[in-house]
Amino acid sequence: MWTFPVSRAVLPIVDSAGNTLVDFRRVAEGERWPGVEDLPMPASLVVVRHADTILLIFDSWRRQWELPGGTREPGESAHQTAVRELREETGLEVAGLVHAGVAEFALVAPQRRELLAVYQVRLEAVPPLTVNDEALAFRWWSISEPAGEDASPLDAEIGRLVVAAPPTGPAGAPAST
Repeated sequence: MWTFPVSRAVLPIVDSAGNTLVDFRRVAEGERWPGVEDLPMPASLVVVRHADTILLIFDSWRRQWELPGGTREPGESAHQTAVRELREETGLEVAGLVHAGVAEFALVAPQRRELLAVYQVRLEAVPPLTVNDEALAFRWWSISEPAGEDASPLDAEIGRLVVAAPPTGPAGAPAST
């Protein structure tokens, strides 16, 4: 198994509501690591990259900038969820989402621990994006800049971690994007 080491100086990160990004691991799609085998994986996130920026959406419900993504529907794979949520929240129909890793969270309201599948895609050009009921606005954020107080620090850190190292391919091997 190939995993990318994540600096423990960065994690954990806690947001203003008390939710914590505990860990981020570059593992092969569907793979988990010891200690989290039984944690649910109810959602997927997508890091959409263009040049040196990451797409953030302004979420209408949480009223903050965050990565596109959302909850799995019954019978859906984590990859299918990422594709669907990206389309629903941005209007983007993209091929080639690459599994980037798995994020572990300790969440509140209700209190629980869970995993989220994280995918990425690199775009050559800035596409037209569709404002909708879920995403009120879009922003291309450079990870070298502060994300801002109105951005999810958990999503911002996931974006930084995904950009910091190559994605994994089948069986955890490095993949190209």
